Amino acid sequence: SPHPTTHDPSPPTLWSLLTRAVCKTRSDKRSRIAVNDSKKLHTPGAASGLRHLELGVLAFTGLAGHRPTCVGARLGALGENAHRQLNRLPWYAPTDDQPWQPLPTSCTTGEVAVARGMLLKAATHANVKLIDLGAAVVFEDRFNEMVAATRSKAATSFTFVARHLDTIWQRFGRNAPTVVVDRQSGRTHYREMLSMIVPDAKMTVIEESDRCSAYHMQHGDRAMTIRFEVDGDGNHLPVALASMVSKYTRELLMARFQAWFKQRLPDVQ
Repeated sequence: SPHPTTHDPSPPTLWSLLTRAVCKTRSDKRSRIAVNDSKKLHTPGAASGLRHLELGVLAFTGLAGHRPTCVGARLGALGENAHRQLNRLPWYAPTDDQPWQPLPTSCTTGEVAVARGMLLKAATHANVKLIDLGAAVVFEDRFNEMVAATRSKAATSFTFVARHLDTIWQRFGRNAPTVVVDRQSGRTHYREMLSMIVPDAKMTVIEESDRCSAYHMQHGDRAMTIRFEVDGDGNHLPVALASMVSKYTRELLMARFQAWFKQRLPDVQ
């Protein structure tokens, strides 16, 4: 409802709503799509280590209306533009010798198409829509500059969380969304930080505990409830999916990083 009767509406359990297509485990007799904390789905070093991440991320990316065929197109679909200006980071920059990797890398296009179709069918049945997928891809030069300026990795990280929240506020504030964020560096108090996003908004503290910090923002016809939760990626499918999107993107870029240096320093393991 765009006008909830409570400041703390419980988000829907999307694992249940989409149970025909998604599950939490990597091994499923019904061949459903695994959606969970990325650490539980990724197997570092294994040939198929990215398989579950890739299948889930590309299936949901398709649900959002994007079907990227290479890493560069994938970054563009996330709304990230820094990958078009990588002069200072040649290990990522696409060249004739090192073009953007084609996608998928660990699955087949057929497997992704089947997963995407299964997900679309389940989402249509449950009246669930994925409006967009986005990510802040922070390359090391920008990250180092920001940490040097703020002297805090946590503050640098929250800069991008705040930008995501501002985007949601601007695009969907009139629908009074509830946004769940994984707990940030053990912090339990966020009111002051959130007030900087929309300074004129009325801020109500719903809860500040060891497990959850929740706030309600209201300004004019816009409202938003924000929950910072411990184990958010285990309790909410969108948070788990965000974890998967971030991890999958990072691993694709790390593959480019390793390939570039391996070509020049083959003895380095």
